[in-house]
Amino acid sequence: MIILLGETAAAREIGERLKNRGIQFNRIETWTEKACLQTPSVILDASHPSNSVKFTSLSQWCEQRGIPYLRLERPETKIPASPLIFPVYNWEEALLQLEQRVDRLYQEKGRPVTIFVTTGSHQLESIVRSSFAHSSRFVVRVLPDGRLVQKCRDMGIHPRDILAMQGPFSKEINKALFKFYGADILLTRDSGRAGGTDTKISAALELRLEIVLVKKNKASTDSTVNNVNELLDWVEKMVFK
Repeated sequence: MIILLGETAAAREIGERLKNRGIQFNRIETWTEKACLQTPSVILDASHPSNSVKFTSLSQWCEQRGIPYLRLERPETKIPASPLIFPVYNWEEALLQLEQRVDRLYQEKGRPVTIFVTTGSHQLESIVRSSFAHSSRFVVRVLPDGRLVQKCRDMGIHPRDILAMQGPFSKEINKALFKFYGADILLTRDSGRAGGTDTKISAALELRLEIVLVKKNKASTDSTVNNVNELLDWVEKMVFK
């Protein structure tokens, strides 16, 4: 049985195209060992870029068991050169950069600093519990899923600061939202053009927002592809070889 990971638009597209080709699979939101009690024949990972931290452990798990594994990895976004963009490569660096940016802006503006968060709810608690939280207001954009909205509320995010919206969004929509919420800092992740990274960054730069950008960790090219067609070609070779 093929396991397809992810609730992304790409995962849904892959699922439809596998179905049209008569290839059986089981789609699950996230990987756990419990979800794979019966050893799968192949694992296809089309989960959200925020889950990329699990890439190494999952690929190693598959390698140890001889299970073919392939991840759909969105290509990196070409980022313009700007002193307003602060690239980081892991969550610890993101928190440190946010702390520095908030401390400076709080002293400069004399009011709480509004951070517009588009990295989802997965690591949100570490921001809400951070040392700079008392100087900050968090506006969080998540998928329109009741569980995610409730998770944000349980962490203390005010309902008016939770945007349950399905992207990607145009530069104009991003710009309007950043202005409406009075954003000072954009916290975002490089999820490629498909994830709207380019339009978020261009909108934020036009408004002169500071941007903390969580960049992609370099993944093994042997275990990744950058588009759905490549992934499906690989699957057919594995299934029909």
